[in-house]
Amino acid sequence: MLSTIGIILVLGVFSQWLGWRFKIPAIIVLLVAGFIVGPIFGIIDPIATFGRKSIISIVEILVAIILFDGAMQLKLREFKIVADGLKRVLTLGLLLHFTLLYLAAFYLVSPSIGLSALMGSILIVTGPTVIIPALREAKLNRKISHYLKWEGIVSDPIGALLAVVVYDMILLSSSNSYDFILLEILKIILISILLSISLKEFVSFVFSKNRLPHFLKLPLMTAIVMGSFILSNEIQHGSGLLTVTMLGILIGNSKIDSLQNIKEFKENITTISVSFVFILITSCIGLKSFLDISYSQIVFIVLASFILRPIAMLLSTLKSSMSIRERILMGSYAPRGIVAVSISAALCAEMKKSGLVVFAEQFLPTILLVVITTVICHSLYLQLLSRILGLSKVKAQGVVIVGTMPWVKDFAKKLNDLGIPVLITSASWHKLAPFRRVGVPTFYGRILDYLETFDFSYYSNLITVSENDSFNTLCCDRFSKVFGKKNVHKIKQAPNFIHDKFNIDKGDYCVYTNNLNLQLENLLKYHKQGWKFKHTKITENYTFEEYCFDNSENIMVMKISKDGNIEFGNKFYKKPKAGDLLISFTTPHKKINKYHRKMLVLNELIAC
Repeated sequence: MLSTIGIILVLGVFSQWLGWRFKIPAIIVLLVAGFIVGPIFGIIDPIATFGRKSIISIVEILVAIILFDGAMQLKLREFKIVADGLKRVLTLGLLLHFTLLYLAAFYLVSPSIGLSALMGSILIVTGPTVIIPALREAKLNRKISHYLKWEGIVSDPIGALLAVVVYDMILLSSSNSYDFILLEILKIILISILLSISLKEFVSFVFSKNRLPHFLKLPLMTAIVMGSFILSNEIQHGSGLLTVTMLGILIGNSKIDSLQNIKEFKENITTISVSFVFILITSCIGLKSFLDISYSQIVFIVLASFILRPIAMLLSTLKSSMSIRERILMGSYAPRGIVAVSISAALCAEMKKSGLVVFAEQFLPTILLVVITTVICHSLYLQLLSRILGLSKVKAQGVVIVGTMPWVKDFAKKLNDLGIPVLITSASWHKLAPFRRVGVPTFYGRILDYLETFDFSYYSNLITVSENDSFNTLCCDRFSKVFGKKNVHKIKQAPNFIHDKFNIDKGDYCVYTNNLNLQLENLLKYHKQGWKFKHTKITENYTFEEYCFDNSENIMVMKISKDGNIEFGNKFYKKPKAGDLLISFTTPHKKINKYHRKMLVLNELIAC
């Protein structure tokens, strides 16, 4: 048992790394890895090791954690942006999609009303575990990104709830099914609402006013998520997923202390959970199940993967605020994920126990092939399709500056005049006034509070120059997850041996500029002496060497390459060449013109 767990964990993390390294969806690698160690080479056999019941229990708990983490990322402020179109997608869109899937399954897979309805209810969901990582890679614009994220997370518990109710309907007699379905739905919704609100209030109470030590907050939160899922299912079968989803939304939109640490911890657990679940399930499925797939089932898989969803989305969003391009992308991108797989696996086991073996043999392989097809194909063409439709973000090369030092206004205005997006942030409305007067964009507020909801589409670099050095360090740490470590910069407050140990080459979490002269003290002193920011273009006739000779007394600030990339400091990754623009902090002393420079060089040669 220990060797099986170890193989799954190590292989899962390694698969996540491969996905990141080669810029492909990690779930594709996880699916392949599961098949390799399971049905293909038989390295592990989870069913023999854990037992079918234990596997189902493990999968259900991990899926609850995954859904909770995804729900915490849903911000009600985002919903206002996409409310009109999303209401259509989550009501009429899901209904149309379910109807089309039901009809296709009925005529192509099985003439059983129950099995067809079960397939339709599971396949209406999209997978947040696939969508959210893909959105980070695809860099879609904010609106379409919100559409896909909200739909993926909200539709999961709806599909799971519908699947459980439909399955219960299959097991009951037709005379009582309609009353039972209505009662089940009402009970599930009521219990989920009451339990999630109660637990949210409990968490708020315990986490406030130091009622709990910091080291126990994260373990307690994890226990609450798992406990709420189990308790909800014990009270009312099938309500667990809806409860953890609602709890995640409530906590994610609250102002609970230590919420940022909880989010980071949950992200780490979710990564491990997704890896474990995908490899666990795929390694349990025998190859024979796929060899028995009929041609009509293949047609259904193609329809469910590429045809039915676009039809449902285009029809349900007619005359909505969504543009035709957004509607096409919404319809074309719908990878199914871990919830579809886990619910299918759980219901398949229940079918076999209830004597519905024929249903089970047709059910799980068909669902899994739809998941594999959509995860691979949809993930591979998302970036290309978004570029064709013009829904990708613009190339981000702007600068966010935290702080309002006197010299920052001149620097920001210079960038603004050159057409480089710049944003000045401060929690002081008064200190932002000089920037507003010269037309520099500003953001009033504590920028870290809006890190998840603010649109940074036009920015890729951060400079922190506020009076609070600790806050600058914290900003660098948080923004490194948004812009990358090499694109966050902190101006040194003063010469300091402690600061000198931080270096980009050592991989520290906070990047400091390489230019030792770029210290806050020097910048303030030189600005009072009348120094200004100037830009110079390197050409074939005016080389970088000549520029260095002319600006030996000045401070190099940044390089803007011909293709728009930005580098700060005076030690560049690539030597400036013709077409690059250099910005320097220049002395007000009289410049040495080209004639004087040539005379100086000539005198030096004569002296030699």
